[in-house]
Amino acid sequence: MKDGKDVMIDALEKRLIEALKSVDAHGDVAPAHVHDPMTMLLRENAIQASLMRWDAARGRYVLTGTGRRRISARARAPGAVVSFRRPSVAGGDVAQRKPANANLKE
Repeated sequence: MKDGKDVMIDALEKRLIEALKSVDAHGDVAPAHVHDPMTMLLRENAIQASLMRWDAARGRYVLTGTGRRRISARARAPGAVVSFRRPSVAGGDVAQRKPANANLKE
């Protein structure tokens, strides 16, 4: 069961993810004319956490690799197990390893 603090952190994280998606699509957290404190705070927090940066050539904010990973990590199901084994390893085609003490002579 989540307490009030966890629910609030989760809500802030969801808002940050939505802001990052907006940056990816439109180049900023919110339209330029929006100056509410929460929007400005989201923008500053994302910049300080290196989730987005200003791209002078494009004249807009862009996501960093960290920002993209933050979005994709949130899209996965909580507690999802991701396998890092190659298919040949997972299928059992790998020769069994000898124990470390197999070659020792007494």
